[in-house]
Amino acid sequence: MAFVPDLDMLESSGPNEETFYGLDCPCLQKKPRLSSDLSSSGQSPAEVDIQVTLTEGHPAKTFRQAAVLVVAMTKLLKRPSHHDFADSDLGSFLDAVFEPVPFQRFDSSYAGAPVYRYTRSLSFDILDIKHKCFVLESPAQLVALHLQGPSASRKVKLNIALYRPKSSQGSAGAMQVPVALGIKGYKLYMSCVMSGAEPTLQLEEADITRDIDSSELTRFIFYRRDSPAEGTTRFESVAFPGWFICTSLQPRQPVGITNQPDEVNITTYRLSRP
Repeated sequence: MAFVPDLDMLESSGPNEETFYGLDCPCLQKKPRLSSDLSSSGQSPAEVDIQVTLTEGHPAKTFRQAAVLVVAMTKLLKRPSHHDFADSDLGSFLDAVFEPVPFQRFDSSYAGAPVYRYTRSLSFDILDIKHKCFVLESPAQLVALHLQGPSASRKVKLNIALYRPKSSQGSAGAMQVPVALGIKGYKLYMSCVMSGAEPTLQLEEADITRDIDSSELTRFIFYRRDSPAEGTTRFESVAFPGWFICTSLQPRQPVGITNQPDEVNITTYRLSRP
């Protein structure tokens, strides 16, 4: 254990003696100060300057050395000719004794829980309530039209990816399920984006059969709102609440999105497993 001198022992020292602390000596060493020494130099005791020289010795600096230096300097600075020992003085002494300690700052980021958790994908045939099918036309556009006979093979099937939200929606949301609507056999998914002054529906090539943890990808998510009594379904955009996937009353028109369900356009569909 390192030896730390008692400050009271320093205070009890006489005015004609100085206390010295060797770096390797665990005890006090006193050296008398003779008045004749002062007289021979031509200086009075009040005019004697105190000079402290710090010599760098061994590279390893110990706590004992720091404590000895602080106690010694406290005694010297308590003389009437000096100001009181302050925190700033202690800080400057410790900076000379201790090696600086480097610090490094690490910025960490944590991935939050996904907004929607992917569960599985199911394939469905889809017809609007006017019996129009979805057909994929070049370059990447869905249109709704009536198909009969051999042309019925042109209709597309929906690959519906099912998700569950991050938090429970309660009983009020029991019949709204987050889904992504893809074209079976392609990596094309319907997305709702702002174009001009209003949202628009488009097809995008994507792979979203996974957890959705970015708000940017919510353009692919729709709430599937089922009406079990009627056996029908609506698809409402999550990015633009109140906007529903729709077909036109006229044949061979693009599949779009509207905020006026079943007024000018058709927003009600029937799904069936192939």
